[in-house]
Amino acid sequence: MKIKLVLAATMFAGISVFSQEVKVKKGEIQIDGKSVAKIDREKYIYTISDLSGKALFTATITNKTPLNNDASKSWLQLTGTNGVVRELELIDKTSFSLGLEKPITENLTKSTDPLLPASGIDEAKINSFFQTEDKSISKAEDAAIEETKEIIRAEDALAAENKILIDRVGIISANNEKIGYIVRKVTGKDGIQTYLSYTVLDINKIPIAKIDFSNYDGANAKYGLIVKTYDGKSFPIKMANYTSERLEEDKLAPRVIKKLYANGYTLGDMKSITEIAYQENADAANQQNKEMEDHAKANSKNIYDTAGYVIDKNGNKKEGTITMEFESISEKIGKEKNISDVTSYGTFVLLTTNGKTETHKAKDGVKFCVGERCFVGADGLEDGGTGNSSGSQLSVLGESLFFEILAENEGNYVLNYVKNPQYLYLKLANQSKAIYLGNKAGFGTKKPEKIKKIFDEYMKCPTLDFFKYDTTNKEGLVQVLADYSAQCKK
Repeated sequence: MKIKLVLAATMFAGISVFSQEVKVKKGEIQIDGKSVAKIDREKYIYTISDLSGKALFTATITNKTPLNNDASKSWLQLTGTNGVVRELELIDKTSFSLGLEKPITENLTKSTDPLLPASGIDEAKINSFFQTEDKSISKAEDAAIEETKEIIRAEDALAAENKILIDRVGIISANNEKIGYIVRKVTGKDGIQTYLSYTVLDINKIPIAKIDFSNYDGANAKYGLIVKTYDGKSFPIKMANYTSERLEEDKLAPRVIKKLYANGYTLGDMKSITEIAYQENADAANQQNKEMEDHAKANSKNIYDTAGYVIDKNGNKKEGTITMEFESISEKIGKEKNISDVTSYGTFVLLTTNGKTETHKAKDGVKFCVGERCFVGADGLEDGGTGNSSGSQLSVLGESLFFEILAENEGNYVLNYVKNPQYLYLKLANQSKAIYLGNKAGFGTKKPEKIKKIFDEYMKCPTLDFFKYDTTNKEGLVQVLADYSAQCKK
């Protein structure tokens, strides 16, 4: 209970902080109309003071690192009066502002543990905060940037050694010999930017790699630049951007080629290598598809290669292995979307004996069993709105289905359709069709009087009082069959 209370209090505090109204008015930071500190600016540095004017620390938002690199992210940089620097991640959301004053004040007042809380300045807390330095954000950015620079230096050196060049029409050469091509394509436009791609091809014009990008630097920075190869590998492109439609002047195109070359994609004649890779990719995709299909089958309502028997339309019992599909495996794994499926699921069963497979259809009143479960073929009546159909595009023509037998009494059955087992049916031995006696209709629900009429017409036994039974559950329908056997003329 204590943990729950602490968690609830923390959540409430967070909500309260972000609901506070923070303003700067006449050089004072106000929270919900109450002044808590003073703020003064000199260029991009803001000095935070108490209300008497005593300086406490300075603040700015920057992406400049100790090694003078420009990082891909910004952070809040605070400097105490003792010269100690602390770096903090920026909060997720701040109000729109053209300057730094508003985001700085909101970061100082709306963080989870604000230096400037609504209760007022705690100078002891601020002094304690600046006892130790923390430049972990900028140092991490420097480390990543310097690592990228080293990679780029190695790529440039290898390219220079092999005289890698791109001419104005996109021909790539190495050591004065043509090794491939790079092709730019416009893939789309909107009101702000043009979407483009570079495709790199070997000497046979076989695609080796591709990169998608924009002519808008901001989009490239936000989503990243990644070159993807024919064999499924990806390489990020950093510290380079699209700068010109002229290939020989663009900064991105040569960086892509250098990146590929340094990672073993040296172009030239790569036909045999790509053919192997394409086959390996195809094999891997086939294996993945098989695993997905096997998993879908194992978790489906279908029955596959299971020992059982069929009572065929002539009353003959035949044993073997049973395969019965009530639902589409392709649909379960997301294959063949937007393609009409003409398979009539649930309308036929396959029996394999001694390597020979026979098809037995539900419309023939066939019965089959696997283990303790048995099924019988029948037409469904009055079941519009239940979704109990094969799912085939041809089902509108009418069809019989295999229903699972839940209970039996003198050849009379309580059934359900496996795909939607919540909807139950009755089937009398002297009827070829199974009747749905629930209240589901094509539009809305059926009134009890309507269901009674359907019940009376199907049962043909005036002594049975429909209103005695709950025809929406198994127990109610089992009682109907029991009373039918005892009271009705056969």
